[in-house]
Amino acid sequence: MRAHALRGPDEPHTSAAPPEAGRERGAVIVEFALIFPMLMLLVFGIVDFGWMIDRDNVINNVARDAARTASLDGSYAAIVAVVTDELENVGIDYPGTSVSVTITCTNATGSDCTNATNYDSYAVSGSSVKVSIAYTHHWITPVGAVCGLIGSSSCTGSTILLEGTSEMVRE
Repeated sequence: MRAHALRGPDEPHTSAAPPEAGRERGAVIVEFALIFPMLMLLVFGIVDFGWMIDRDNVINNVARDAARTASLDGSYAAIVAVVTDELENVGIDYPGTSVSVTITCTNATGSDCTNATNYDSYAVSGSSVKVSIAYTHHWITPVGAVCGLIGSSSCTGSTILLEGTSEMVRE
């Protein structure tokens, strides 16, 4: 019988692989079945936590930009517009159920200038303005919900609360 030639129509079929090869192929499939779920957990975890870190950076940047607007003699409406525009640019609806924004202000005399009706008249040079944003982030995959197992109070099931705060003095 020819070892490396093509089989002719009258020659019997012989396998070049030893009988153990079938068992090795089966072992490879079992190993893959054991490793694949862990690999998917790793990939989904990277995607989910990367998205969460991006959203956390966005919330911090928006709070900083809004406080910067306030420090440059911005009105209450201008501060809210900065928050609304920047969150909208990244696909977060404000006002919405997943976002809350708090603007607090204390002027140099200690008077509160927090609410929209008296902010523009009481927030003068030297006033301290703090912008706080809380955003409820929803996980993309079920893997993100694992953070609730580590005991974090801000992570509950399919969401995590991301918060950003920035405080600046009006010029």
